[in-house]
Amino acid sequence: MSKSEVDRINNLRKVMGTLPNQEPELKTEFVRGVEGITVDLVDYNKNPYKSMYILATSCWGDKINKWEETDPESRFEVVKAVLNRQALPLALETPGFTFVVEGPSRAAFDQLARTRIGAVFSAKGMRDNNWKSASIRIPTALWPTEEDYSIQAEAIPVDDDTLASVRGKIARFENIKESMVRVKEVYKDIVDAGKASWQAARTVLPLYVVYGYSVHYSLAALMGVCANRMKFCEMEDTCAVAWLMAERVKEKFPLLGSKLRPGCDNGKRCQYHKSYSMSEMFGCLFKECGRNECPDSNDYAEFNETCTNYKDLEEQLGIKITSPTDWPEYTWETLPESDVRLFEEA
Repeated sequence: MSKSEVDRINNLRKVMGTLPNQEPELKTEFVRGVEGITVDLVDYNKNPYKSMYILATSCWGDKINKWEETDPESRFEVVKAVLNRQALPLALETPGFTFVVEGPSRAAFDQLARTRIGAVFSAKGMRDNNWKSASIRIPTALWPTEEDYSIQAEAIPVDDDTLASVRGKIARFENIKESMVRVKEVYKDIVDAGKASWQAARTVLPLYVVYGYSVHYSLAALMGVCANRMKFCEMEDTCAVAWLMAERVKEKFPLLGSKLRPGCDNGKRCQYHKSYSMSEMFGCLFKECGRNECPDSNDYAEFNETCTNYKDLEEQLGIKITSPTDWPEYTWETLPESDVRLFEEA
């Protein structure tokens, strides 16, 4: 192999971070809740509405592509009917969205990557990278607040039981951090000893290591993911990624973004607790979030708290969590200008 070819390969490996002499320093930073999670929409259809309209109307008339013969408002009404499930769903398969997701836990990725139809994933390798500098995400529920520290310092008067509870919470938090620092040290020892590969060293890496991946969805698949994962019965960083994907689509295509919402909001009824089903036996660990009516709860929950607190998402992500009654139902007159231009496109 020529020197120029070796240099080219090494330059590429440098970008990828896989050169043997690219040794990250050992450091372990801790990240609270969903802080620092980012979702970028990096690729998408130039005009998803045109393809949706054409596929939705191909079976009528002598001509397949009737876009030019149709006025913009009528184009909008056809696409709206598709989005409202009042037409064949095939047109929902034509728009595609590619996202880059940085920062959720590996556990959240494992949940989101369960989508099997209409999605493709590519994720950061646990065996193909050196993880000595990896950060650890700690759920908000385990992260003490400023008030907790004030109570522990007895700057805020509380009863003895509350004081003991707060001190226990802070002690557990410090124990978690100490344990994770030790785990990373063991990882470093394995890697640096030269007796085992990155593949073997990942034995000790936890599920809450900060992770990253890319994914491409069809609109149909993305609607399904958001319907399930935007619910607050989901783990907080799983939920955060779903809300951020919906935000990114809404920024480009407000009409499409308005249909990316928790499934429970469509029927205005909780879908977590259901009577006459096996839901209570196989997964209802948490109290319902209260977002929608939940007549089937029966106050059954292993943990008497909501799985994800929407206020934490708003604070830590800097986004507005739309309430069940505030989702826009666009008409041609109220449709944002960015979408109007696409329906008016020749």
